[in-house]
Amino acid sequence: MENNEFLSVSEINRYISYKFDSDQGLQKVYVEGELSNVKKSGSHYYFSLKDAQSEISAMFFYPANMSLTFIPQDGQKVHVAGKVSVYQKRGTYSINVTAMEEIGLGLLYKAYLELKDKLSKEGLFDSKYKLPLPEYPKCVGIITAPTGEAINDIISTFNRRLPLAKLKLFPSLVQGVDAPKDLVRALNLAYLDDELDCLIIGRGGGSFEDLNAFNDENLARLLFKSKIPTVSAVGHEGDYTICDFVCSFRAPTPTGAAMVLTKEKGLVNEMVLTIVKRLNLTMKQILTNSFNNYDNLTKRLQLLSPDQIMANLNDKILNYEKSITSSFDKLVSNYDLVLNNYNTRLSPELINGIINNYEVKFNHLIEKCTILNPLNIIQKGYSIVYKDNEVVSSISHLNESDSIKIKFSDGIVDANVTKINKDN
Repeated sequence: MENNEFLSVSEINRYISYKFDSDQGLQKVYVEGELSNVKKSGSHYYFSLKDAQSEISAMFFYPANMSLTFIPQDGQKVHVAGKVSVYQKRGTYSINVTAMEEIGLGLLYKAYLELKDKLSKEGLFDSKYKLPLPEYPKCVGIITAPTGEAINDIISTFNRRLPLAKLKLFPSLVQGVDAPKDLVRALNLAYLDDELDCLIIGRGGGSFEDLNAFNDENLARLLFKSKIPTVSAVGHEGDYTICDFVCSFRAPTPTGAAMVLTKEKGLVNEMVLTIVKRLNLTMKQILTNSFNNYDNLTKRLQLLSPDQIMANLNDKILNYEKSITSSFDKLVSNYDLVLNNYNTRLSPELINGIINNYEVKFNHLIEKCTILNPLNIIQKGYSIVYKDNEVVSSISHLNESDSIKIKFSDGIVDANVTKINKDN
């Protein structure tokens, strides 16, 4: 390799472009094909021309496309004239169209558009009826031809990624006049299998006529009634059939259908490891909490065990006994002191002394009463004057002509005041 001169990518693309430009057979080509993936950007059209075996990119720039007498649509068969050129920046080639004429929309494509509009109005395409795909399907049914690229692509993709699902093939015709009925037969057979949790229906690429078996109304209505999720995988990315709109999910290719129903091994391994770590942490926390709860319950049960309860009661009884005994002894001691005090206070000598003391006081009082007794005083020549049954202690309480009573030691005299003489 050292002696060879290496070319840059730009140089090789430029050389290829030169070859294309110098080939007179590519300067003016006339091609018949079916329009696919038609897009309009500004005033320019971009699309693919395809037949049953292959396709080629094409563009129809303004103002050359002003000669068009129709609006290009997917599925139309056309004749185009143009030049094949290389796009050096990407190393791709395409037809630069200079003229296009319609061969005819065709009965099949018109029927397709009419059926699509009809079923859409009936709600068969509504997203609310589409079933969610299982994240990890256990058994996948496949309706396609038993030979060909579609089944091989699906199987190889499942095996290459994470081959957890069991695959069941329900072979069917996928092209020709008898294909729609055979697809319906295979679908009904798949519905009888309770093991399936999702279903792929499809085939590899082809012309619009080749894919037309998947535009059958009976097939569409039967897919709409499916109790399990369905994946449509018909043709290439730019191809659309009625099945694509009815099924739960539309995959661009059979390989795409297998990819959406599988997981990449590395990602699943990482996810499993993450879940295992989280489970380990969770279990460790659960075990720790459980041990702590068990330890707390054990301690509580020890406190609540019959032996412990009896021991606690015995302690309380002993405490009560000590408290009662102490209180009783203290009470008896207090009563002893009181009783001794009363005994001391009630001794005969003390009582006799108290009696003698009271006798002395009593005799003294008798003497005072005798001395102060008015009757004794009256016997000595004194008298008591009453006015209105009250003792008169001063002449200021008397008036002339007042009626009075005078008490002597041996009787009472009624009298009238005739004259009052006051001492000077």
